[in-house]
Amino acid sequence: MNKGLRSGLVLLVLGIISGTLLAFVNYFTAPVIAVLEEQAQYDALKEFYYDVDDPNYASFKLSDDYNLSKVDIEDDYIQSIFVVKSKDSGEVSLGYLVSANGYSSDAPVAMLIVVDSDLSIRGYKVISHKETSGFGADIVDNDFNINVITDLSGFDSVAHVTFTSNAIYECFYQVSLRVVADFGGDLVD
Repeated sequence: MNKGLRSGLVLLVLGIISGTLLAFVNYFTAPVIAVLEEQAQYDALKEFYYDVDDPNYASFKLSDDYNLSKVDIEDDYIQSIFVVKSKDSGEVSLGYLVSANGYSSDAPVAMLIVVDSDLSIRGYKVISHKETSGFGADIVDNDFNINVITDLSGFDSVAHVTFTSNAIYECFYQVSLRVVADFGGDLVD
């Protein structure tokens, strides 16, 4: 057998073994990663309802004060909507898990944007991204000057990080397209 054919067969066998091992590891880690990602979403929601500087912040649970449900969505941008209803006042907020492509081709910028029934934004937070450190990754905690979801005219992008700013704007825009219908529909009943 010639040397090239033997090397090719060895590489083929190693590829099959490596692929099988990766599939095996993914089988066990994918559920754990999904649980951690969902916990990050609930942790972000909690920040919008409680003062993070309060010494008792760690012990607060959204479920103590709010009825909470999650609706998964089949949409190119919006993955889920969290319906948060105050047990005391009955006020409803909708939290949108939304994503759009930024500079990184590995993963989109994913945000949680929470909107109150008067269409004011309770808060927003970037949940995940793979933007470039020192550029796009550094703007995720910026104030983008959006206070009402149906008025994006004051959006403040950040210079020199156009792709990431565009992704964040797109997230706000996609939520603005849905939110009025969602508050008027079955989600808040």
